[in-house]
Amino acid sequence: MEYLLLGARLLLAAVFLVSSVGKMLDLSGAKSAMEGFGLPSSISRQASYLLISAELAVAILLIPNSTAWWGAVGAVILLGAFIIGIGYNMARGNHPDCHCFGQFHSEPAGWPTLIRNTILGAVGLFIVLYGTDRWSFSHGNAGVSAVDWIRDLSGWETTVSILGILGLIALAALVWLVTHLLGQNGRVLLRLDALEAQMEKVGQGVPAAAAGIAAPAAAPAAAAPTPAPAGLPVGSPAPSFKLEGIYGETMTLDALKAQGKPIMLLFTDPGCGPCNALLPDIAKWQKDHSGKLTVGLISSGTADANRNKAAEHGITQILLQSNREISNQFKAHGTPSAVMLTAAGVIDSPVAAGSAAIRQLVSDRTGAPAPAPAAARPAAPAAAAAPARPAPANGAPAAAPAAAAAARPGGGADAPAVSLPDLAGNTVNLKDFRGQNTMLLFWNPGCGFCRKMADELKEWEANPQPNAPKLLIVSTGTAEANQAMGLGSTTLLDEGFQTGRAFGASGTPSAVLVDAAGKIASGVAVGGPNVMAMARGQEAPAPAPAPAPAAAADNAPKAGSGEPAPEVVLPDLAGNNVSLKDFRGTNTMLLFWNPGCGFCRKMADELKEWEANPPKGSPRLLVVSTGTAEANQSLGLQSTTVLDEGFKTGRAFGASGTPSAVLVDAKGRIASAVSVGGPAVMAMARGEKAPAPAAAAPAAPQAPAARKGDAAPAVELKDIDGNDFRLADQAGKETVLLFWNPGCGFCKRMTDDLNGWLGNRPANSPEIVLVTSGGPDANRALGINTTMLMDDAFNTGRKFGAGGTPSGILIGADGKVASDIAVGAQAVLALAGAPQGAPS
Repeated sequence: MEYLLLGARLLLAAVFLVSSVGKMLDLSGAKSAMEGFGLPSSISRQASYLLISAELAVAILLIPNSTAWWGAVGAVILLGAFIIGIGYNMARGNHPDCHCFGQFHSEPAGWPTLIRNTILGAVGLFIVLYGTDRWSFSHGNAGVSAVDWIRDLSGWETTVSILGILGLIALAALVWLVTHLLGQNGRVLLRLDALEAQMEKVGQGVPAAAAGIAAPAAAPAAAAPTPAPAGLPVGSPAPSFKLEGIYGETMTLDALKAQGKPIMLLFTDPGCGPCNALLPDIAKWQKDHSGKLTVGLISSGTADANRNKAAEHGITQILLQSNREISNQFKAHGTPSAVMLTAAGVIDSPVAAGSAAIRQLVSDRTGAPAPAPAAARPAAPAAAAAPARPAPANGAPAAAPAAAAAARPGGGADAPAVSLPDLAGNTVNLKDFRGQNTMLLFWNPGCGFCRKMADELKEWEANPQPNAPKLLIVSTGTAEANQAMGLGSTTLLDEGFQTGRAFGASGTPSAVLVDAAGKIASGVAVGGPNVMAMARGQEAPAPAPAPAPAAAADNAPKAGSGEPAPEVVLPDLAGNNVSLKDFRGTNTMLLFWNPGCGFCRKMADELKEWEANPPKGSPRLLVVSTGTAEANQSLGLQSTTVLDEGFKTGRAFGASGTPSAVLVDAKGRIASAVSVGGPAVMAMARGEKAPAPAAAAPAAPQAPAARKGDAAPAVELKDIDGNDFRLADQAGKETVLLFWNPGCGFCKRMTDDLNGWLGNRPANSPEIVLVTSGGPDANRALGINTTMLMDDAFNTGRKFGAGGTPSGILIGADGKVASDIAVGAQAVLALAGAPQGAPS
């Protein structure tokens, strides 16, 4: 028994020691994990420090016999807390990154994590129960001492033992270092393979410039051995996988296959420079080739780092792997790399390594021309002897040569409005900078190109030239990450990169000049050298046409009456693919549905009655639903139900919410406009007063957003219980409309602070009314004690000029708009009267 107790102690001590050291080596990841488990961001850093200290203390206490029992008690308490936290999140459908062993290993919390902690907890409980004299409450019997044997060693044996232990530690460190170096060097080898391939092209008669190199002709290709294709054999089944997305959603290979199109898997890393340079192309492929190709990214790194990249470039379907486990399954040993799969999930190409090979792969499969690498583009004669141009800025298009960017008079359009929180949470407006030239610098603390120019920018801040513009930094990333860069200028946070896009920027670092009158005075300068040239007044880029606000991301085609119906291939509740083509020969009503939508639930009984006794000549019903299979099965509908988590099918038919429906005739053509709401859907099902064709009248133009001082637009919505709400009824009291989304990570982080403010709101402060998307159940689960209005299409937010969530606007007691849009948790709470600078 004594040796069993000793083994149990050493096992737990090793686990807790590795866990604490791993977290110490990745403090930012430990903090993110705390937030993922539901802790407010304001205390997550301190909580991660406390957890690391507790784990280290437990590991130390478990070694000596005299303190081992207390160490076991601490281990059981910690493991019990882990089990409760993991179980609670799993019950709510969350699978946050456990970050259990920090930099060494991390994975989404799930059943394996829960089982592992339960087993370790049982080991700790064994020590607690049998490592003490339960009658005398003595705690010195927890097995053989782990250190007493040292006393029996001679001086020579002690020296040899210490040297042996140090040697083992050094060997472990060497193995860890070599493993990581091999991972990094693998990327270099892939670049060398790409260069060898280019040399082969030269040997086959392709001009060196067109092959992407500047070198004399290489030896004939026949002299070089042909390398084996990288990756899995073409024609073999692709390995299945199940990963978490950057917003906590779960995605599988089967879900990608369900879209019914060939699949390109891209393996990337947010810290990889060539990956970042490829991101604008990836966003373009997802948009331009969505009808013929499904593009999914499998990325390493933290969810926050990948969310920043996704928001900056408008990329979707990013999945997170913990330790390159999926890359290794596909034998994609570097980043960026890509592989093609058929719609059935069969390997359809070797692994393409490097940006040029990936672009060519996309070109071959889509028929679109492949962009030539920068070195292959013919240079203008005048620039033939010019020095090499700087690398593109974090994936932005390369800037024009300096000679082509000579300054020209501004005289441009009014600059878009900017109102964002600074690093202390105070709202700053671009209007505050009127009366002086201002350079807006679009920035990202995680961007390698930004970091390279940071020292030069600090020198400029310390000694700006006469008449230099005022600098206003508009940055993604957290306040802490931006503070760590040590820049002295005002820095504003814009997580969605919406301000950059409004000014025409597409990457970081880039900048634009706004004159003293608030008008655009330059084009967008891209890359560190061009940005610094603008700051010094040297050869600023020519002004571009007035930038338009970024277009809405939803570019899906809207079906019109008489047009062929968009293709629909989706999994049903049993996981089998169902196609709309299977319904040819009969009129079919597509019902766009959400099992968490209160309006859907209200009409469910009426819909079941219709299913049981459909009128003669009524259409066949195909339910296209969000939510899980279990949630849909619980509603008890008998008609075929297919799952469409992203609501892409609804948008393709012109729907914007649930319940809504559209009729497709026996020949597969659109036979109606979209019916919205339970009564209209049931009328369509019964053949009563079908809606007029969608093409009967053009859509009304969007009204301009309300400005400060205008009468507030009418707001008439249902709350989460189905009751009517009218903004006009709020007359006589101030109201903050908070635009919200229960699936938005920034909203979730704000929830605790919002509840704290609502629970202690001063009597004279404005009432907060949430205007939210998502189903009622998802919003109820947040536990926010205030009026919550349902607006899935975000129409109300757009009426007031909001561009994302969380954001808010103040409506005065007189019914007029009393503020600009406040963006971010701190700015919204400040609008409601909370002290500025409070943690969010």
